[in-house]
Amino acid sequence: MHIEQLFKSVASSEFEALKAIPPMQRRRLSPLAKLALNSALNVLQYHQVDYIVWASQFGDEEKTLNILKDILQGELPSPTQFSTSVHNAIAGLYSILKKDDTISTSLSATWSEAIVDAYAFLKTHSAKKALVVYYDFPIPNVYTDLMSFEAFSLAGIVSLDQPNLILNLNQVAMLKRERDAIDFENFWSNPELKHSQQGVWQR
Repeated sequence: MHIEQLFKSVASSEFEALKAIPPMQRRRLSPLAKLALNSALNVLQYHQVDYIVWASQFGDEEKTLNILKDILQGELPSPTQFSTSVHNAIAGLYSILKKDDTISTSLSATWSEAIVDAYAFLKTHSAKKALVVYYDFPIPNVYTDLMSFEAFSLAGIVSLDQPNLILNLNQVAMLKRERDAIDFENFWSNPELKHSQQGVWQR
């Protein structure tokens, strides 16, 4: 497969691409939505795509936890908070804000699994390019068994052009899920590396 135009956003990013969104709507975006949309919009400045994969392992888990706390205290959850906590909320926000009806899917998946989905779509449809957007935010402290990490998002274009990367499907099932996107970005940023740390990717 061919991957290009990789763009990473972190919490300290300037989010320049979000200036295309009206200020009132921009202020209502959650920190996770800002990360995801900033990376996606930066990549889409240079490409038109036929398919978008929005992927996150945990989604806006802080909102989900707050809803559960409200229920435990006998309170009615906020409809607004619920509607923006679901896993496909960011995909819906993008479609509404940009008036973009591009076919898309929202997955609870790693970066590599999202790439597989995009590749499968390209192989089975008359499509040329797909955008993959991966994003995750640190999990609330109540989940003590998960690795801590910095909030980030990663977006890139997948196509069937001249291949520049190979994905080892046998390794995908065994990868350390919390480190997958971070590992790929480190591999991508170091051209001298022939294999990613977990052996999932090779040049």
